Amino acid sequence: MSERDKLAAWIISAAGPECTHCFEAPIEVPGWDKPPWVELRALSQREQLERESQGIRDEYHLDDSGCVDSIERNYDLVAVTAYDYEHCLVDFCLPRENDDGEIVPWRKPNNFRAAQLLDNLPPALAQWLSELIEQVNMRDPTGQQVLGAVKKI
Repeated sequence: MSERDKLAAWIISAAGPECTHCFEAPIEVPGWDKPPWVELRALSQREQLERESQGIRDEYHLDDSGCVDSIERNYDLVAVTAYDYEHCLVDFCLPRENDDGEIVPWRKPNNFRAAQLLDNLPPALAQWLSELIEQVNMRDPTGQQVLGAVKKI
């Protein structure tokens, strides 16, 4: 790991809208001059906390005397994935089939909503996108190693 990689974890504005990363998909589309791509950004600390707040719900079950008998924690994976798509996806050019059955480029619309992807992503594209979002937010094993190393500085 380079010194620059270690330092990047400490630089203000190395996350959020100011810092983006572009990734090309590992697939070629016939007739396209370049592969499909996505431009991503890391969530800010506030956004990370907001994402977790939306994804975790605690339900308290009370006994007859009104005391807490048990707590049930639910994790809403759809909510956190939608949050990631809406906040991390800065731009994209992905293949989409039109009404004539042709594969055409689909750019991120101005009124983009995560449901547009959640309802239509094929498994391979969903997996690739998920891995990239985990990577830019340092939630993958490599990112965790970087965070572990900077804590030792």
